[in-house]
Amino acid sequence: MGILFLTSVPSLLLSIALATQPIPAFESKKELNLLSSVSQQEEHFILIEEEELSDKTELMIENLQQRKDYTLDRGEACRYIMDTYEILTGKKPKIVLENPFSDVDADSQPFILQAYHLGIVNGKGDDIFSPSEELSRSDFVILLYRLIETACPNVDLSGGEDIVFEENVAKAATIPLQFAYSRGLIDIQNNGKIELDNVLTLGEVADILHEVIEIAPEFPVKYAKFASKRAFLTFDDGTSENTAKILDILKEYHVKATFFVTGTCDEELLQRMQEEGHIVGNHTNSHKYEVLYSSSDAFWNDFNTEQQYLENILGTASPFMRFPGGSNNSIGMKNGVMGDITTQAKQNGYFYVDWNVDSGDARGNNVPKDVIVHNVLNGTSGKNQVIILMHQTKPKQTTVEALPEIIEGLQAQGYEIRPMTEKSYMPRFVK
Repeated sequence: MGILFLTSVPSLLLSIALATQPIPAFESKKELNLLSSVSQQEEHFILIEEEELSDKTELMIENLQQRKDYTLDRGEACRYIMDTYEILTGKKPKIVLENPFSDVDADSQPFILQAYHLGIVNGKGDDIFSPSEELSRSDFVILLYRLIETACPNVDLSGGEDIVFEENVAKAATIPLQFAYSRGLIDIQNNGKIELDNVLTLGEVADILHEVIEIAPEFPVKYAKFASKRAFLTFDDGTSENTAKILDILKEYHVKATFFVTGTCDEELLQRMQEEGHIVGNHTNSHKYEVLYSSSDAFWNDFNTEQQYLENILGTASPFMRFPGGSNNSIGMKNGVMGDITTQAKQNGYFYVDWNVDSGDARGNNVPKDVIVHNVLNGTSGKNQVIILMHQTKPKQTTVEALPEIIEGLQAQGYEIRPMTEKSYMPRFVK
């Protein structure tokens, strides 16, 4: 097809460009038809302005906090997809002057036409786009894959081919889902399933796209297999000589954990936790119940002291926290402050994490190793996701001795052991 130049419009470089779907990565998979009920390939004729450089570096979503639980539709998804495209490429998306859709307003919804003409999204019929139709997790993953392939044409998208999902995955979504899961862009829900048919919320999409921007352009593989069962090892309180032993064991087994630390700790051990990929969370400075739970102000003064201390050492403020005694501790509940504190924690952007498996190592000094192992491996019964409570202080030598058996036992039960993330399952005694 030739190229037509219209010299009568000097401000525009006008061309007619042909874009066919599916894009090259899917030419061998004819079954893939992105977000469309149309099975045949489409020809997209594009009338565009020449590209301009962009200085946009951050994805901005208006009123995200208030709207995070809203479901996402196809039209709004295109808006954020094209904003992400602009950030990844460093160029403003080209303005499209041809509108093939009777239900799309070119002036207020230019991002739909841009995404369509780039081959990222299809229409739903001859002249219909259906911008208000809700978007499923499966559809969004396909759209996400096409975005990355379009914005980063030289990126290696392989690495997830061996991942097999327990749920029924449509052929069209298999490769995109393998990519997204292997890069940690999409994960299982609290019930241990991907839930591909469920609609996405705005908050979920924001998290996914922020992660895309964060890990681009390398998109390193994080997970090479699918596991519907997850275990999170957590260790509370201040560091001790046992901490180094715990870190050595975790390194030997190639697993990551989450440490909720208290008070003044060994700075080298804190830095080692961070360097080796573990998560460091705040377990308050004093760990004194009578101080912490005397009032919400007293709690946050103590908590913020520890938060500043950790930030000075690690260079970043962790969003993860654990209440001494858990969010339903007896003193805080008796004083009537836990409801206020837990609400304030969420309002301040913190993720407070309780547990649903207790190792029992806090019931005394050097609880017998076999008891600790039994408590953990029996406590997992019937659970797809487990947050395991353990401790790292000096009297917890038997916790160290139990750890290898716990790791091997969890893996034998089919659990994948991971560090905490903002998307992780988080049991909370007080909601």
